[in-house]
Amino acid sequence: MKAGPLFDRAASALMQRLEGLIGLMLALMVILVFGNVVLRYGFNSGIAVSEEVSRYLFIWLTFIGAVIAVHERAHLGVDSLQRLLPRAGRLVCVVASELLMLFATVLLFHGSWKQTLVNLSTQSPVSGTPLSLIYVAGLVASLMMGALFVRNLYKLLVVGATDEDLSLSVESEDLAGVERATKAMLR
Repeated sequence: MKAGPLFDRAASALMQRLEGLIGLMLALMVILVFGNVVLRYGFNSGIAVSEEVSRYLFIWLTFIGAVIAVHERAHLGVDSLQRLLPRAGRLVCVVASELLMLFATVLLFHGSWKQTLVNLSTQSPVSGTPLSLIYVAGLVASLMMGALFVRNLYKLLVVGATDEDLSLSVESEDLAGVERATKAMLR
């Protein structure tokens, strides 16, 4: 068995677990914020740490969501020019795009690493947790996204690119439906 399909299955399984984790984080955020609102307005008290925990959860949720979007190729992209190119030109564009995104991910890792080190001794005002916990989210996300970009480059350059791999974006269902209808009318 090739390493590509094994990595793809492992990545898909991990993404499903991350989606579940995002759901749990979102539910916890709703409970904390709603509970704090009820306590404040109904009982003139509150949970001091709820805003801070909600902020941390939101930051982690955002970074994990970015990893899932990379896996699903769901980030915004413009591929008008790339679609007009022949297969070799599309391959060059996709490889260049993956390399640029990998470079941006390396920059994210580097910046997150520096901020993590700077904030190791700084504590949040309410809970007393190290503020570096916020920047660890960038480290984790950049490592995961970097692995996905390396996997994509491996598929493109070693395994062989399919037509789906040569697309820089995923079409929305609405756009695909409009294109099908347009093609049907032109026939």
